[in-house]
Amino acid sequence: MRVKSETKRQGIIDAAAEIFMEQGFSATSMSEIANRAGGSKATLYSYFPSKEELFCEVMRDLCTARVQPVFTVLETGEQLAETLETFAIGFLREILSPDLLAIRRMMLTEAGRSNIGQLFYNEGPKVGRTRIAHYLEQQMQLGLLKQADPWRAALHLLALLTSELADECLWGVRQKPTDQEIAEHVRSALTVFFAAYGTQPISRE
Repeated sequence: MRVKSETKRQGIIDAAAEIFMEQGFSATSMSEIANRAGGSKATLYSYFPSKEELFCEVMRDLCTARVQPVFTVLETGEQLAETLETFAIGFLREILSPDLLAIRRMMLTEAGRSNIGQLFYNEGPKVGRTRIAHYLEQQMQLGLLKQADPWRAALHLLALLTSELADECLWGVRQKPTDQEIAEHVRSALTVFFAAYGTQPISRE
């Protein structure tokens, strides 16, 4: 039955997420995940052929629930500056949350040992960067941003947003910043971005 199958699959993902957060990627075994999910290893492998693929599914599940909704403002927002500010604040709030930071740390630790880095990138960052690039290209076509390579502009925007706060949180140098600190950082980053790509003064009334 499809409903039963989807329920079981989600149960495996939830169990894996718990154990990955508790023990890290390397210390987690498929047997332990199967036990906590209430099934056999054979059943587990019928859904996920490898621990790497299961880890990426955990990441995808978190991003779908937490990060993807943040991108909807790029499709519904009307004013360029306000839209980017709303997006950026929501984006940083999510990627700086303890569970998503833990996922990124585990991925970075394992990236040199397997294809997990490529899987993570294809299912996460690449999708997000593509959506941002598409939005910036639309704004370029409207004359609100200078004509440039949208993909490179998206990378520049993300680099500005994830500098300082994101790096320090990822490295464990600091705890998650307050909403005020995030907002101030976003405004500073966008000031630099619009200085490079903007075609007109940006006002915030």
